[in-house]
Amino acid sequence: MTNYRLLTVIGSLAYVAVGVSSPLLTLFLESLGASYIQISLVLTSFVLTLLGCNYLWGRLSDRLGRRKPFVVAGLLGLALVYAWLGHVPTLAAAWATRLLEGAALAAYTTLSLAMMGEALDRSAKQRQGRRMGLYRGLGSLAFAAGSVAGGRVAEAYGLADSFLICAAAYLLAALVALQLQDQPAAPLAQQPVPSSAPRTRARLLPAAFLTGVFLWTAAHSASASMWPNYMAQLGYSTGQLTSLWGLAALVEMPAMFALGALSDIAGRTAVLMTGGFGIALVNAGYAAAAHLLPVLIGIQVVRGIGFAAYTGSAMTFTTEHGGKERGGASGLYHTTGSAGQLAGLLMGGTLAQTMGFPTMFAACALLALAATAGFWALHHRTPHLIPVATAAQAERKP
Repeated sequence: MTNYRLLTVIGSLAYVAVGVSSPLLTLFLESLGASYIQISLVLTSFVLTLLGCNYLWGRLSDRLGRRKPFVVAGLLGLALVYAWLGHVPTLAAAWATRLLEGAALAAYTTLSLAMMGEALDRSAKQRQGRRMGLYRGLGSLAFAAGSVAGGRVAEAYGLADSFLICAAAYLLAALVALQLQDQPAAPLAQQPVPSSAPRTRARLLPAAFLTGVFLWTAAHSASASMWPNYMAQLGYSTGQLTSLWGLAALVEMPAMFALGALSDIAGRTAVLMTGGFGIALVNAGYAAAAHLLPVLIGIQVVRGIGFAAYTGSAMTFTTEHGGKERGGASGLYHTTGSAGQLAGLLMGGTLAQTMGFPTMFAACALLALAATAGFWALHHRTPHLIPVATAAQAERKP
């Protein structure tokens, strides 16, 4: 089985676990006695760990020329974390467990994306967006299944038992990851780039792109971190809120593939702008009409489309950069996203506690609009990227 297919299976299993844990984690922390601000601090420390490890793992893998050991170790670490998390007796113990999760998750996410970029190098550039969309879209479908299943298990047996699903999914993903093959990266050429221009980290990922990633992730993480608590405050049951969360993820599956194909035609940045504007609309909807279930269902559909537009295009854009340093490019992308996540978590819990949920979601809408502006700037500055092999083939044509 090819690395692309193996990574797709691994990603789907990992997203089952993420789908289970994401809607329930803040509720679990609240059940341990945490306030909204304490929840924000726990999530913030988790992201600080990501921030410290993402780029470190990426650069280390570039130096060693190996990705697979990091992916396998990260997945095994996540399995151990979730096997223990549901049994922690105190908030402090849950906090420490989340720090270990951050280090393991950084290893998996950073190096799996780098390996996917290397796998996509072996396909035509005109199909890379849709292949990334399929890979990530199947992950969203698995997320939806995990979200619904986790909610049902939580209602029937309790929040703690739902985390055992996460542990099993990560363990199975680690066993599949043992079949991966480390492969040398195929370098990319940037055109136009003056021959005298030095190769710097900024050229791996443009500043406008990183700015958009930071702002979009800040908006999304602030919104997502407090969304389950907001739904609970509005009177929605655990089953309803996990089903609504799963609905958005279910929409992501076809949207990822369709928007990935569109990005192959219209360009990554045009679809990135769509993702920024869509999430701005979603957060404005949460602020104004989340108490109306029929409207909320529509908002969740738009959320799935907006999330798909940003995520697939951002991942593809990242994998098209870096060449042999793709681990560093992936690490830089995830580090910037972690920084945005950190800012969003700090903002989300604090605003929800001090000014209320509607104000918090309105602030998220403004951040998403600012991210859209960043992607618009990128649209006018991004150099065209083509594989070196493709360029060489073009030069040989008469």
